[in-house]
Amino acid sequence: MSIINKGISYFPTPANFFDEETIELLEAKFGVLASYVVLRLLCKIYKEGYYISWGKEQSLIFVRKVGGGINEEMMVKIMELLLEKGFFHKETYEQYGVLTSERIQEVWFEATIQRKIDFSQLPYILETKRRKGKQKEVTNNENADISSTQEGVNPENEDIYGQTKLKQTKLNPEEEERNDASFEIPEYAYNQATHNIAGLIESLKCHKVTNPKERQTILRMSDYGRKGTQVWKLLSNTSWSKIGAPGKYIIAALAGGRKQAG
Repeated sequence: MSIINKGISYFPTPANFFDEETIELLEAKFGVLASYVVLRLLCKIYKEGYYISWGKEQSLIFVRKVGGGINEEMMVKIMELLLEKGFFHKETYEQYGVLTSERIQEVWFEATIQRKIDFSQLPYILETKRRKGKQKEVTNNENADISSTQEGVNPENEDIYGQTKLKQTKLNPEEEERNDASFEIPEYAYNQATHNIAGLIESLKCHKVTNPKERQTILRMSDYGRKGTQVWKLLSNTSWSKIGAPGKYIIAALAGGRKQAG
């Protein structure tokens, strides 16, 4: 299983967004600020990819950032309505503590279809049949383009073609960054009875651990978010406002804990 830099910079908002039944009901119950909350949630999700972990801690942080009269109790009620009306996929949230939806994933898929992502290896994916069909279509089109290019190469241009092909295989900076942030996670880490990998990743983001290699190291050292390990005590007991390099701090603290245990 891979973690990938999945965020997108833009996402389409339907012209009738504020006329949708769920949004109208939210505004009727909680005021126009509720629709702003929903847009902030969508921005947060698409910034991360196609889902976010959501629990008491994430809700508290979100409410503090939004401000403007939204309190924790109101946020809970807003979220309950969004889940009940299907704005977010209720079963996925109840099972994994994750906010996503078929619409969100469809928008994300359209925006990332050229990234060569193996969608079958990503967590919490809905509507897999439709996505696989589109991915297959893109792959077939790319293969057709490659075949037509190769047919047009004659022996005289073979060396030039080979050099060009070699250059084309080099990653651009954006792709290199995505590869740096991508690494294998064992299947057992997705067992919610023993691990909370999604919660750990979200916590690292909240604490500004942005370096992909540092995140990878922390995940490995914590056995990929195993419950009851030192990383959770560290995240909850540290005064983060005083920490200038949170990633390096966590790694050093975990390494120190291992030495003491040894």
